[in-house]
Amino acid sequence: MYAQTLLLPHADVTVPMNVLNSSSNLGAVNPSQTYTFGIVLPSKNTSGLASFVQAVSQKGNAQYHQFLTKSQLQTQFGPDQNTLAQIQQNLTAAGFKTDISGQILNVTGTVGHINSLFDTQLTTYSNGKNGRFISPNSAITIPTWLQTAVGITGMVRSIPRPQVVTSKLCMQYASPSKMGPTPPGATASATSGPFHVTVQRITNGSRAPGEAVRYLVTATLHGKPDTNFLFATGLSGPYVGAGSFIMQYNNPASGQMVTDFTFSQQQNVSMALTVTDGTYTATVQLPTASFVGPATATTSVASLFGGGSGDIVAPWNPASNSVNTVFNAQKTVATEQSYVSQGKRPSIGVFTAGGIGDQGILNSSSFSIPESDEAQFASQFGLTPENFKVDYIGPDSEVDSSYGGIEGEMSLDLQMMETSAPGANIHIYSAGDFNEALNAVIADDDVSVFSISYGEGDLDLNSYYDPGYEASWDLLAQQANAEGITIVASAGDDGGYSGAQDINYGAPQSLAYSAQTSFPASSSYVTAIGGTEDSVTPNGTLSQAALWGGNLGQEIPKTTLLDFLSQQNMMGAGGISSVEPAPAYQKALNPGLTGRMVPDLSLPASVVTPGYFSYFDGSPSLSGGTSAGAPLFSGWVADLSLAYNKGLGNINPILYAASSIPGVYSKVAFGNNGAYSVNGTDNPVTGLGQPNTDKFLLN
Repeated sequence: MYAQTLLLPHADVTVPMNVLNSSSNLGAVNPSQTYTFGIVLPSKNTSGLASFVQAVSQKGNAQYHQFLTKSQLQTQFGPDQNTLAQIQQNLTAAGFKTDISGQILNVTGTVGHINSLFDTQLTTYSNGKNGRFISPNSAITIPTWLQTAVGITGMVRSIPRPQVVTSKLCMQYASPSKMGPTPPGATASATSGPFHVTVQRITNGSRAPGEAVRYLVTATLHGKPDTNFLFATGLSGPYVGAGSFIMQYNNPASGQMVTDFTFSQQQNVSMALTVTDGTYTATVQLPTASFVGPATATTSVASLFGGGSGDIVAPWNPASNSVNTVFNAQKTVATEQSYVSQGKRPSIGVFTAGGIGDQGILNSSSFSIPESDEAQFASQFGLTPENFKVDYIGPDSEVDSSYGGIEGEMSLDLQMMETSAPGANIHIYSAGDFNEALNAVIADDDVSVFSISYGEGDLDLNSYYDPGYEASWDLLAQQANAEGITIVASAGDDGGYSGAQDINYGAPQSLAYSAQTSFPASSSYVTAIGGTEDSVTPNGTLSQAALWGGNLGQEIPKTTLLDFLSQQNMMGAGGISSVEPAPAYQKALNPGLTGRMVPDLSLPASVVTPGYFSYFDGSPSLSGGTSAGAPLFSGWVADLSLAYNKGLGNINPILYAASSIPGVYSKVAFGNNGAYSVNGTDNPVTGLGQPNTDKFLLN
């Protein structure tokens, strides 16, 4: 175990100028405007906190699971009072007002005062990723008297990316007579006037269950990239068994899209793709794809979507093809339900980057979609609805309220928690800053689990966020673990390159093209959930699992893979952090490991095999992403916390110690994320594997 409560190493902190230079400068923030940032203070006993968290998390230790109350935590490991007094005195003299909350000193003053304090200028910018956001326009200089702080939060007000993907049905059916001849080779093209479409198959060899065949589609109009082209009627063609959903990723600026699909039965198939740019329409015969493997569970399109014909791979839901059954969590959920029937409910905290009304009113228009989606989901499957409570609304980082993805992420989070912990009490923490939200979770001490479905590359944090950001998080995460709070986070959706998707939004290519892990999943005090694709037999047993995204990482050149990831293509993330050291529980299995390995466990993340049935804005859809696995696993941990009548804290040492017990984890068969490969044991692609939940939770 190591202490991450590090002091700020230097006075000058670099702001991502290449990010700002690629953004639109909307002008300096009004100097008279009030602005709030936070200072994360060091613990009064940094080494003691690290030692306590190690002891309280280690089975067999005399202090095992002897967690602290929030009062005890503050008394033993709260802010260092001498540091607090010195910093407050200097801030007051500089014209600021301060308010201590847990480990964070909230500092409020005018923008002019902040500019003077840090020798910078707060400026409003806009780019595709963040919408409108506020950032210093230059490197900030930290005064000597402030360098004793662990970190500073809130100087950059931006929104981390949700790790969720949803898909609507776009598989079409056609008779064999309407299918054209299969083109030779791995490329095909079609032309309609000046509109030209070329398709390249970028996967090779037969695809096993859990692997998709993937195509790159490029369209030109008058010889130039067609930025308006899109699916017309989707894919059509005859095939055997159940066709999956289509995953579609567009990059309009390049006139390209990536599309993939999979089938459950062994067959060779050539589908027809019809695309249009609004004026011209072209149909191109896709190069043949070969599928091998057993039949999988299927369900009818009409039963899920109220119309259409044919079958698809049966998605995860609490009634049929349930993840609770496939991953053997029946006892865990049944135990939770027995307590719910007695009026006791598990308590889960969930992070959101926004979507909550200013007064925390759940029925406000900003939260009505996720709330009604969860109610519809609970009603559909006969589950006890969740109870909701907004516990925290941080300083509003959502400068541009039109930022997308937040409502869809929250809808999925709530429905996944409803699947694994029906009827739970959900405590919502809305903030644009992970540290602010976690500090509030610790101060409330109301939840046993804190679920986070957001993340950024851990190298990116050194450019995008505030000085000492990760050190601040690890200090707060240690405090949460000391209270018995388990933190669960999605490991990300960018393969081995968690910054790759950001290069289209102004991120430095040197970072986006570097192998890196996703934060906060990369913290040693967080349980990181990776992503898989799974084949489930008609009798409901798991037949095979692969990394979400299959073997694409080793089948195509790195530069091509990174280009696809930058186009919102998704693949289960994992790797070895170059920022976070390897924790003791991982080094026990891998003595030579130097950095924290991510993820710890993996759960299904694919929309295509088989996907999670869910609702968004009242409409049925299939969802996925590693952000589905994080709230799902959080629910199971909360169930057990309810049964034990206490939180479990950092469960990672228990998870890794259990790896020697036969049957606790099912290993993932194959996969490569571009930087690392599945190797049959714990690995930086799928971690320890997929859990046999009852076996490791109830024993």
